[in-house]
Amino acid sequence: MRLPVVGDGYSPIDYEAAESVLRHAIDKGINYLDTAPTYHDETSEEFIGRALQDGYRDKVAIATKMSKKVVSCREDCRLLINDQLQRLRTDRIDLYLLHNVTKDSWRFFEDAGALDLIERARDRGEIGMVGFSTHEERDFFIELVDSHDWDFCQIQFNYADRFIQAGEEGMSYAANKGLEVVIMEPLKGGMLARDDLPYMDVFSESDRDWSPAEWSLRWIWDHPEVSVVLSGMNAHAQVDENCRVAEVSGPGALSLDDLLTLDKAKDALDRSCNIPCTSCGYCLPCPQGVQIPRMFTLFNNHVLSTGHSWGRNMYNFSTAQGDKAANCISCGECEERCPQDIMISELMPMVHRTLSSSD
Repeated sequence: MRLPVVGDGYSPIDYEAAESVLRHAIDKGINYLDTAPTYHDETSEEFIGRALQDGYRDKVAIATKMSKKVVSCREDCRLLINDQLQRLRTDRIDLYLLHNVTKDSWRFFEDAGALDLIERARDRGEIGMVGFSTHEERDFFIELVDSHDWDFCQIQFNYADRFIQAGEEGMSYAANKGLEVVIMEPLKGGMLARDDLPYMDVFSESDRDWSPAEWSLRWIWDHPEVSVVLSGMNAHAQVDENCRVAEVSGPGALSLDDLLTLDKAKDALDRSCNIPCTSCGYCLPCPQGVQIPRMFTLFNNHVLSTGHSWGRNMYNFSTAQGDKAANCISCGECEERCPQDIMISELMPMVHRTLSSSD
């Protein structure tokens, strides 16, 4: 979803530049390609199929997804798999996911019998491993893990987000249940690769000559539960850095000082947030269902991610309607329990206005 493009949008893909980067990555040993029907304005799968000609298809595993944004009934789900096989120019999708599962979309997938269709396609040899991706919180994530005999899951995880969404606890639960764990947003949409955020002083005090991106990637690879790290790359130099870091990383590769440095970096990021929420969860449950810590996390990330739409995308496309800030009725119950004395009722309308806006 982060291929080189012509212009400033998500499409059109710069086919020549993107194919060069992709084949360079495969030549360097990268063998897992993650796409979806919605990426790059619905052109990513077609590009992957074209770029993997000349023998490159046999060198990689392709992962793609069934997205609620492109299906509305059981027949759509069935047709989608056929269309994806054609777009990808392959007779087998190695890894297939239910995409961005929220509480809302999970009900749709269940009612449409999507998993039944996927399992039938697996029986025909058209699909290999079956999994799901989600940005939902830990309790619902654990419900998903237990709902089906999955092969793998895909979650957001980085040193700044270690306790939100599935988090370390959810990741360990999935791994202990036998699921392979694929990590998305290792650099938080590129934010953790920037050199203008509050963690830079912390990193400069270390004796490690690592870029911000390297710090984050090394931290993720230090977790034994992690099977694959999805890092968006759109230049040869990024491919080279990611490969180099992966080759020297792994469980136990970070020193105690390294881990303390990353703890300090996370603390610096947290202190820089506009709303001082620590995601302790004491405010929950909300009588209206609002996921209060998640709302503040998305808002803070939106403010920090100047020029990026990550926070808004997470709010509008990866959050169930019942969880959103718009449902707040200012009853005040949460404020009585908040140890940070945050005026939650006053902030929720502003959070919704900011995150739901496209301005």
